Amino acid sequence: MPVLEAGLLAATTIIIRTMIFHMSVRCNPILRKTNLAVWRAWRSWKLGQHPCTVHSSSGPGPLDKSEEQSSVSTEKPPHTPVMLKEVLHYLDVQPGQVVLDMTFGGGGHTKAILNTVPEITLLALDRDPTAISLAEQLAKEHFGRVKPLLSRFSELEALMSNVNIKPGSIDAVLLDAGCSSMQMDQAERGFSLSKDGPLDMRMDGERYPDMPCAADVVNTLDQQALASILLAYGEERQARKIASAIVEARRVSPITRTQQLASVVAGPLKDELEREHMAW
Repeated sequence: MPVLEAGLLAATTIIIRTMIFHMSVRCNPILRKTNLAVWRAWRSWKLGQHPCTVHSSSGPGPLDKSEEQSSVSTEKPPHTPVMLKEVLHYLDVQPGQVVLDMTFGGGGHTKAILNTVPEITLLALDRDPTAISLAEQLAKEHFGRVKPLLSRFSELEALMSNVNIKPGSIDAVLLDAGCSSMQMDQAERGFSLSKDGPLDMRMDGERYPDMPCAADVVNTLDQQALASILLAYGEERQARKIASAIVEARRVSPITRTQQLASVVAGPLKDELEREHMAW
């Protein structure tokens, strides 16, 4: 099984399972909205199966509208680091040093480092073109200090040579791996379940048009392959049931939307979702 396909599907199941069950949805508005979206997808499935058994409840409690508005505000930073003080403390960057931020993202760590120690050189690496556009803006504000680098981790060695960074000259490296709220908040990127969008999930965006997206994986792999990936990479207890549900659903029509996939997955997980909802 190609690693890329496995990674895409694993990311899909990790987002679905982890965000629903293994995070504190009560104290995070964004995660709570995601959980609400999947609960509603389950409720829609149940309405279709047993239209007389579901009451008019809209889900696990109404969201505060101020929370919802703040989550989509254009003035909100693309991503807010959650351990910024700890990162600054342990990196202990000094003037004149070279710092490599391997996951620039929304630039939260980089901006904080520059505000604390402006007399440094900061290499801003990211594979996401959207993130690099933010890095380019920051480079204009800190002329000569920030070097935006659009690339993958696997290309880093060659890239350092291209920008004249010699081996052993980097003093600090920061790696904050994973998806950020910047990806989750953009429905068109296909990472979010709280907002409907194309089932994409490519961190590179459109840089590599031939790269398969999550929809390609979900719609082309056979049931055994899907179950194996969900079990091995997502540690999903219901892997076989979910894989079976995906195959059955795509026989009717291709799975191309994020909330469409959430609805398909919600079927096999209906009992667990119901228990979670009743626990609230």
